[in-house]
Formats: sequence, C-alpha cells, structure tokens
Amino acid sequence: MIRLLAPAKVNLNLRVLGQRPDGFHEINSVIQKISLFDRITLKKAEKPGIRLACDAPDIPSGPGNLAYQAATLLMETSGIMEQGVSIVLEKNIPHGAGLGGGSSDAATVLMGLCDLFGLDLEPDRMHDLACRIGSDVPLFLHPSPALVTGRGDIVSRFPLCLDAFFLVVFPGFQISTKWAYSNFRLTKKTCNYTISTQKKVHGGKLFPDRWQDLLINDLEAAVLNRHPEIARCKEDLVRFGARASLMSGSGSAVFGLFEDPSAAQRALKRILSEGWSFAALAKPVFS
Repeated sequence: MIRLLAPAKVNLNLRVLGQRPDGFHEINSVIQKISLFDRITLKKAEKPGIRLACDAPDIPSGPGNLAYQAATLLMETSGIMEQGVSIVLEKNIPHGAGLGGGSSDAATVLMGLCDLFGLDLEPDRMHDLACRIGSDVPLFLHPSPALVTGRGDIVSRFPLCLDAFFLVVFPGFQISTKWAYSNFRLTKKTCNYTISTQKKVHGGKLFPDRWQDLLINDLEAAVLNRHPEIARCKEDLVRFGARASLMSGSGSAVFGLFEDPSAAQRALKRILSEGWSFAALAKPVFS
C-alpha cells in the first residue's frame, strides 16, 4: 500500500499567445505547486481491474475521473491489466477551480502505480502518458516553479524564489476552461510582456514589492466580466493584507500573497467571515 499527496498549483502568470491549428491555445505560464493536497491511497487488489473510491460526491469514480484514466492508461500500456488496484481519493482541492486538482491526481497515480508495481518507465515515456490524459498533467511530473509552454505540455525549470504564504479562496462555483479560453481576446502586447517580465524575475528572489509585476492572467478579464464575485474576492484579499492577488488558471479560485504568516492567518479568518465557500493557507512546494 502506498499513500501519496497530490499538490494543487497556482498560475503565477498566464499569457495566452494565440490559438493553435489543433484547437488548443498556445500558452506561456509560470506555475507554482502549493501545499494544498489531495490524498491518494493505492493498494494492490486480488481481483483484476481498477476500483476508485472518492469522498467527494460530485467527483466521478469511474472513467470520467482523471486518476482512473491515468491508472487505465498506465496498466494497459505496461501490459499489467490482469493486475488489480484499489484507489482511494480524498479530495481537499476544490474541483473546477483552476488549481489543477484532477491533473495532479492523475500524475500522482501514474507515479504511484509505477512504484506499486515496480515499473521502471523512462521520464519521456511518463511525459507522453501524462500528455495523453490532459494538458495540465505533465506539469505535476516536474518540480516547481516551472515554465509551461505549448498547450501546457512543454515543461521546463523556472528558477524563481517566491518566499510567500498563499491564501487560496474558492468562491463556490466552477468555471469551464473551454468557456474561459473561447471568451478570451488576444492582445498584441502579450508576447513582449511575457518575455520582458520573465527575464526580470528569472533566476532570482522576487521580493514582495515586485510580486504584482509577475501576477498577470490573460483569462481574468473575460471571467471577471461574467463573474464579478471573483473581482470582489481579489479586492477582499488585498483589503485584508495581501501584497498581490490573482485568479489562478481559468478560475474560479483566487489567491493572495502574504509576507507574514500571522497576517495570512488573520486574513484567513476575515475571508471566512465574509462567507466565501472555501479558503486555505499554503506554502510553495518545490518537488
């Protein structure tokens, strides 16, 4: 039996560079994993097949679950479908929030099943399997922070030291990633901004007075236009002491960056008193 933690992610910035011939969008994004975790338990089973149990009633426990898909793909391509595995998924990362919970679960299952069944897959092979599951999945096979390009399938190391406390707030509703991208309008400034900003922060410590310089999300304007609650959530975070705030990915979760853990704890209490659906404190995860 193996017990694993699947971390959430936040997009420290997200630039959308245009639509690709394959229908996906070309992106450029600096992503940080954080210490908000789903918990996954993997155990060999006597009967062949995959059995997944999840404690969240709105999460599918069959082929509609990315963790289930990851197990199926790995076992099929490795020729071990005669084996049986039990997957228990304890959800702490809000679903449909732009925090990558499902993708992280899938990547964690890929890595965990390799350990459970003694499979020695090359990194390129693991990356290929992750890409077949979803655009965000390869990210979680790599340390963070990371620079993600292409449609999300190209992941490289991004040396950045962001010593911050993350206060993550979920407003209680989901945003369709497909809808967010389809309502995005490309601007000519995107590419130049991306290159110049990332060069400035690459390889160094990003001090609090420069946090907001990095925190840009091209999808935010379209989403905020339809869901002004997200703008109010950002405003609350800044009002309660965050040095910078941003919507993560395609939303709907928002995070604020704090220098001081005591200030972050006070902000957490105030955020919860405002009636937001979910809020949690987290630190960066670098593995």
